[in-house]
Amino acid sequence: MLETILLIAVILLSLFFIYTTGFQDGSSVSASAIGCRALSPAQAVLVASIFEFAGAMLGGSTVANSVTAITSCPGEFNLLPAITSGLLAAIGWNFITRSLKLPSSSTHALFGGILGAVYAASGNTKYIVWGEPNSIIHSTGVWKVALSLFLSPLIGIMIGYLMLTTMNLLLARSTTRINRTIKLVQWVTLALLAYGHGVNDSQKAMGVIVLSLQASGLGDGFTIPFWVRLATGLAITAGVASLTPGIVRKVGSEIYKLRPLHGLTAQLASATIILTASLAGGPVSTSQVVSSTVIGVGSADRLKGVRWLAAREMLIAWFLTIPATALLSGLIYLLGLHLLA
Repeated sequence: MLETILLIAVILLSLFFIYTTGFQDGSSVSASAIGCRALSPAQAVLVASIFEFAGAMLGGSTVANSVTAITSCPGEFNLLPAITSGLLAAIGWNFITRSLKLPSSSTHALFGGILGAVYAASGNTKYIVWGEPNSIIHSTGVWKVALSLFLSPLIGIMIGYLMLTTMNLLLARSTTRINRTIKLVQWVTLALLAYGHGVNDSQKAMGVIVLSLQASGLGDGFTIPFWVRLATGLAITAGVASLTPGIVRKVGSEIYKLRPLHGLTAQLASATIILTASLAGGPVSTSQVVSSTVIGVGSADRLKGVRWLAAREMLIAWFLTIPATALLSGLIYLLGLHLLA
């Protein structure tokens, strides 16, 4: 009976987590289009919501498989309380960073929460699957997640910089009339970015649910049931619709004052990275990728125009997230044991 209750709790918390991911990372997805005034907030939310849902429904399962591979399913302790604690920590962190208007990484929060709770539950790291640190495509376990998370922002800065430099060369003789076309094209680039976010981020919740079903003996750990995909798609779409203006401002205008070409370049660079990572099964942080491409674009346009203080605040949040959520989830797990004792 207790295991059934825990399984239901994990499923509901996973869906609520992906809802919080929607308003956290989804706000970063729409930020550049809104910041450069290519789309209104209502238009951006509409486009993003449609394609987030499409990404969740049509995006495959490579990222979900990477999520299930970070921990083994032991018989010595029940994995469901650990997953529950990890989800509670990740959800709590998303609300904390939302209140602080920081585009923190929901992905960091989820993996930090789960790993911290698994460690607290087992008392050691033997049930954490570290894997091998090869390339992102061939890495396994925690190494695959770590490489994806920490390399993608660096790649984002580089691609953002190179893409804007290329765009400036191609459009060197254009007049300001080109801005109208650039704004129209952003309907497409925002759709691509939202689709990529829907593919990558929704599968993190799917992977957690599949892992919990496997721990309960109700799944094989690989197949994503249709109801899981549909429920996750609806949850992330609802989150995207709950736009967070503070995060939109932070990413869309406070790092660098974006103009239409900047917004287009940042969206295209971000979509390229996220979709490529999704094909390789690499779970990346959309908020990190979008913010880093904005930094890259701003650096290519005018280095002194980048507001490095805002960027520093986000970097602090990114690096603080994993240890903070790991500690929080461990405390939640131990408190739960004390209350049930």
